[in-house]
Amino acid sequence: MLKKFIDVCQAEKIFSTQKIVVAVSGGADSLALADLLFRSRQRFGLQLCIAHYEHGLRGQISIDDAEFVGRFAESLGLEFFCEHGDVKKFAAENKISVETAARKLRYNFLDRVRRKKNFDAIALAHHANDQAETILMRLLRGATSSGLAAMKFKFDSAEYGLLLRPLLRFKKFELESYCAGRGIVPRVDATNFETDATRNKIRLELLPALAKFNPNIVDTLCRFAEVTAEETDFIDVEVKKFFPQVVTNQREILRGEFLKLHTTLQRAVVKKFLAATTGVEDFGFVHFESVRKVLEKGLAGVELPHGFRADLRKGKLTIRKNISG
Repeated sequence: MLKKFIDVCQAEKIFSTQKIVVAVSGGADSLALADLLFRSRQRFGLQLCIAHYEHGLRGQISIDDAEFVGRFAESLGLEFFCEHGDVKKFAAENKISVETAARKLRYNFLDRVRRKKNFDAIALAHHANDQAETILMRLLRGATSSGLAAMKFKFDSAEYGLLLRPLLRFKKFELESYCAGRGIVPRVDATNFETDATRNKIRLELLPALAKFNPNIVDTLCRFAEVTAEETDFIDVEVKKFFPQVVTNQREILRGEFLKLHTTLQRAVVKKFLAATTGVEDFGFVHFESVRKVLEKGLAGVELPHGFRADLRKGKLTIRKNISG
């Protein structure tokens, strides 16, 4: 297992940076990640610390998890950072889901630790099963090809800095077996076995059902996601070439130039344009396509979420805030 981990990290050139905050929840995945990083630290010249965010969702059990991770960090001789939060309160105040609130608060905390330590990156324990679940969840929600692109081994996030995911070649059972072999007893989050959350239903019901048709369904989905990510990267490069010709001053799309592009590039240009002009990142395919149709068919315009409207006048499409919206 350690050899495979080292081989993957070398093949994917994961450690161009050496000072890493390791996010550890107390589950098998993150404990395996921390232990593997610790055991390979000399080979890669790593400087590590461990960080744990206690979400305040499971009472004393959650607090016990935090204390467990603290003892684990101490056993490795690594500096430990912990913060306690109130996810439900944050979710209510910001009118977002508990899942989204938990992720935002956790990542904000990890980034604060990274900055405080002046470290280079944050290591996360996402693995192959997580990748497969994410692809299925996005597919069920109607994502297009770019939305089905894989999580990457290295991703330079604008919000949280460099994120590393060294375990994407490993399946869940491998990480559990590794912990057992190392005498590491993970904490178990009982909420992972409740089928009221979409991701849990996918993990507990959908993936096992699909495995009856394809025993290698996790590998298949991960391979699909990686290929899609490569194709999305290529499209992004092409869009950067054409964007200045199609969009003037980041404010308006020139219909004549836009219509010269392949449909795939048209959608990518619209997506980039909407993000640049509105600051909103969560427009979906139906919105990109409605704006593309305005340009394609020469329509007057279309209403968009968040009070925006796309207007086509004299061959130029602009986005404005719709006062009536």
